[in-house]
Amino acid sequence: MAIPDRWRKYLVIVGGVLVHLTLGTVYTFGNLNPYLTSYIRKYSSPGNLQYGESVWIFSMSGMGQGLSMFLGGVINRYIGPRLTTLLGSMLMSAGVLLTYVSVQHSFVAVVFTYGLMFGLGVGIAYAVPMACAMKWLPEKKGLVSGCVVAGFGGGAFIFLTRFRLAYINHNNLKPQIDETDGGSYFTQPEVLDKVPKMFLILGACYIVMQLIGIIFISEPPPVEVRTTYVPQPKGDGSDESVNVMDVTVNPDGEDSETKALIPAASSDEEGGIKQEETPAIREHTGVKDDEHAVLHPKQMLKQRAFYILWFIFLFNGQGVVFFSSLYKAYGQTFIQDDVFLATVGAFGAVFNAAGRIAWGYFADKVSFKVSMTCLCALFTVLLLTIGLTSLAGKWLFFLYVCLIFGTFSGNFSLFPVATARSFGQLHYPLNYGLLFTSQVITAPVGAVLTSQLKGIIGWYGMFFVVSGFSFSSFILMFVFQVKNSKGKDV
Repeated sequence: MAIPDRWRKYLVIVGGVLVHLTLGTVYTFGNLNPYLTSYIRKYSSPGNLQYGESVWIFSMSGMGQGLSMFLGGVINRYIGPRLTTLLGSMLMSAGVLLTYVSVQHSFVAVVFTYGLMFGLGVGIAYAVPMACAMKWLPEKKGLVSGCVVAGFGGGAFIFLTRFRLAYINHNNLKPQIDETDGGSYFTQPEVLDKVPKMFLILGACYIVMQLIGIIFISEPPPVEVRTTYVPQPKGDGSDESVNVMDVTVNPDGEDSETKALIPAASSDEEGGIKQEETPAIREHTGVKDDEHAVLHPKQMLKQRAFYILWFIFLFNGQGVVFFSSLYKAYGQTFIQDDVFLATVGAFGAVFNAAGRIAWGYFADKVSFKVSMTCLCALFTVLLLTIGLTSLAGKWLFFLYVCLIFGTFSGNFSLFPVATARSFGQLHYPLNYGLLFTSQVITAPVGAVLTSQLKGIIGWYGMFFVVSGFSFSSFILMFVFQVKNSKGKDV
């Protein structure tokens, strides 16, 4: 029995969320990093690995995602959304499974499997489920994209953060301070010996969730268009032939019809009736009247607005990379409670998910420009003042982590909205993939800054640097001037 289209559009969202729950486990790296770095220091190589260097795993993942997202849009055109999502998902899960071997070999091998392979798979699969969902509900792009990528933000909470804590360190053993670099690392065998097997368990869980989600992902049904030429009286008593397009869509399992009158190219010689019927099938793109721009990637690359968005994404990404990968390492400098820090990460994941929905909904109610300007301002203030948490204690740290995750998460629901509204829905997977190439630069720049500067300027200096990037984004938003057909900010 076929599922009515009125329900299918919501199942598409559910499928996208399930897939994104696995793709978004990249955000558990901040919680995993102390265990992974500690394991490599004790059992693998190099034996003196530091947190400032291990951030390259997370950064390489971001680079892989930025490199492959455009490729995912291209592949989608040839094999469709389900197979494209399947390809990306399996590549990502394969990277997780292979980390069982690579973590026992070397840090460089982990950068390749849990960094690059993971990121390449995420990039291929990332935009396709979101594009399908927005086509089904084009009038609610912000909310729909927020719901789908909420899975990306919430994957860390659903079971992974709690699983890692219960499986790896259920006795809440404390890390030991290394006098050489001042970092806190685990040395207990009962904690570290479980790290490799964890990747096998997680990889298997990912595959099951991905296969279930992919079943629900699909494009909307096509729109049938029939054009008929019929006579219309003119003021001088003659007739003018006019195209009447009968567009029959079946979005809810019931027939509906829309007609539009368009002047024809010609009429018959005697002003009589000239009828012609041409059936056609048009892709249901969901482009609304206020999203009249339908730009091909080559056309988009000529638009000033694209480069403004690209640099805003680049600058905001610095704070995302730095905080996502090192928030727990910073917390360990004044909080000696691994259970509490894992709980902080879990709630941060909740705010990461909820923030994507909230910012998307906010963009639907106001505009992308207002929403992103508010996000950049708040992100700047939070990063600039997080150093106060070391003075006020762990509960202020808990609050700041939740607020920062809830703030930067908006980038990943607002930029899809900006792409669709500014450049059209038709080429969205390709256009958003090009915009996401900013993260190819963000990831290595963030890793270099962290590995080279953290030892010199310390945690507070790094907070000041990354807040400066977000402030730059705030300034750039004032020169972003894209309007819709009604003259309002997109």
